[in-house]
Amino acid sequence: MRIKFNGEEQDVESRRLGDIIEELKGPYRQGCAVAVVSEKAERELKNEFEVKLEQGYARIKITGGEEAVSPALALFLSEYKRFNGGIIAWKTENVTAIGPIQTDLSVDRNEHTYKKWDVFLGFGGFDPGMCYLMISKQEHTAAYGTAEDAVIGRLTRGRSIITRLDEGERIEEIHPIVTKAERVGFVTTDLNTRIEPGQEIFTFAKIKLFREAPMSSEHFFSLTYRGVIHVDDFANTYVASESLKGLSLPPENLAYRSKYCLTARNSGTERGKIFLYKDNRLPNPAHNVFGVVVQGGDLFEYSHQDDTILIETEPKWMMVVGKTQKEAEDFFAAENIEQVREGNCDDDAIVVDQKPELTMEIIDRGTVRTMGVEAEDVYEVELFYDKAPRTVWYFKKLTGLINRPIGHLKVHFVVPGMIVLFEGSAEEAGTLVPENLPKDMVERGVLGVTNMSRSNRGLMGVRLDDSDRYGPTGESFDGANLALAFSPHTLERLSRLKEGDVIYVKERE
Repeated sequence: MRIKFNGEEQDVESRRLGDIIEELKGPYRQGCAVAVVSEKAERELKNEFEVKLEQGYARIKITGGEEAVSPALALFLSEYKRFNGGIIAWKTENVTAIGPIQTDLSVDRNEHTYKKWDVFLGFGGFDPGMCYLMISKQEHTAAYGTAEDAVIGRLTRGRSIITRLDEGERIEEIHPIVTKAERVGFVTTDLNTRIEPGQEIFTFAKIKLFREAPMSSEHFFSLTYRGVIHVDDFANTYVASESLKGLSLPPENLAYRSKYCLTARNSGTERGKIFLYKDNRLPNPAHNVFGVVVQGGDLFEYSHQDDTILIETEPKWMMVVGKTQKEAEDFFAAENIEQVREGNCDDDAIVVDQKPELTMEIIDRGTVRTMGVEAEDVYEVELFYDKAPRTVWYFKKLTGLINRPIGHLKVHFVVPGMIVLFEGSAEEAGTLVPENLPKDMVERGVLGVTNMSRSNRGLMGVRLDDSDRYGPTGESFDGANLALAFSPHTLERLSRLKEGDVIYVKERE
């Protein structure tokens, strides 16, 4: 039978979803949602058109009837694409004119009255070869060379955008509003789902990220470094991921939020939250537009809370922290990026830092420096996600583990044989409520964070010996939250640390 698989027509023998994926060797990951869409036949309802501009979108509602279509409306319905790429040729207080195009419409030199936001065809110099798509910005009477029935519709959305346009600004595209006739779709993780002829299947979504939003793109990369995005919130107009909610971002690329675009919230209580839109939305200064879904948008169209979606990004994430120097070299060679090794330059040294950090900046520069250390200098830790979620978040944010595979800690003070204290942030720990407090004993190798109940809130520390009296930061048991444990084989090296030393940490696999 014939189906459409990730955007391509395919003939398959199988009828079961899992068998089809295997037969076509399509990208898929166990547990991820797959979109199945039926009867996705498009139908142009040529009674409403969208005008795409750099500043956003406007919308024209056609007012002419189907039984008596005027010559002007008939020309527009058949030739609207000729206005694509056109410019704002001229503007007055009464009208904004887009074009021109050449036509064979009849000339009428009489004056006619145009209502505010009427959209009509008019001539320049009474010449049909200079025909403009005109938008009336206020009620007025004038002669534009066309008959009274040259009014084709009304501007219903984007009026403020049209008003602000200047001469010379370009119209990117004019197209009919397209509906999906009898469109039925859903997402599923059930590989036993039976597929019918003509259905479409999407196993992954491809997302193009914008260079105009380098920080937000990097934020998204760190959210989806495992190649998936988790749906934490959804509504009629968007789906969202909250995994990095709370991280700050600068304002960048504050553009129109078109369908299937992605934004990162840059302020407010939801800063750091990622949104993907299922419908067009106006620009918002709190949202950075950083990417767009170019394939597999149906996965987001039909997804619900707790769905996981497999994704592919363009470009790839240029993060090599956690790889060996040789692995980093091979990765960048494939991307035509020059690598400069620093620190420990051995092939098997572990990369713990890179400059530049941002993917878009690396692509622009075409070169990157990678800092390596011996593998044993990277400490493995087991994070207590279930028992201390807020404290783990604090630790990952302070060390950099929130957005890269390896973080770092700077030694603040050492009590030989007892405690190693690491620098923290009192400001970030201002709302760090007590959680996962010690009970009878704190074992050596356990790291804790002083919670908000103490003046030294935010200070991090690890015990080098067992204690039934004091926590990892030297506080009593009610003053420190237990966040993680170092691997036992690293404890001897922890005991050799001194003030000012920097150590590198990664999650235990």
